Amino acid sequence: MTGVVAAGAAPWELHMRDLPDLLVGYLDGLVLGVLSDPLNSASGGQIMVRYDVMDVQADVMVGASVGMAQLSRVGLVMVHRRFTPLVRSRVAWAVGLRLRRERLAAGGDPRVVVTGARPSADLVPDGVEFTAHPVRLREGDTVSPIEVWEVVFPDLVAARELARL
Repeated sequence: MTGVVAAGAAPWELHMRDLPDLLVGYLDGLVLGVLSDPLNSASGGQIMVRYDVMDVQADVMVGASVGMAQLSRVGLVMVHRRFTPLVRSRVAWAVGLRLRRERLAAGGDPRVVVTGARPSADLVPDGVEFTAHPVRLREGDTVSPIEVWEVVFPDLVAARELARL
């Protein structure tokens, strides 16, 4: 059974005009942020220089996202389902970038996996949990609430539980 962990913070506020550009087709897949230097590098090259889209079958995408996040040149992973509106994925990518920056600045583990739509339980491997990050998306005078889901994989689930004690 997979769990949901509340982020516990007030909603982040983003403006539509500030969302990153993403070109993701009508597919089930992963969007990978590629780093200029490996994650464990002693250099400061932790800037994502581009993103790649990888077509992945829906029944293995959450597990594959966890695996891809372990690669040394991957800075951010986003799970994108073909039916997820692109704006939700753009918001998820923006939240993932912010989470990654915050964790790097705090000296924490910067591996981040996000999604704009929480996958159904039958697509989620055992031990994987989700943290909800509420966002208020502004476009002019209109504000839309959106939830971004962070995929918390097993080694990070244990670390976060210990941090709460």
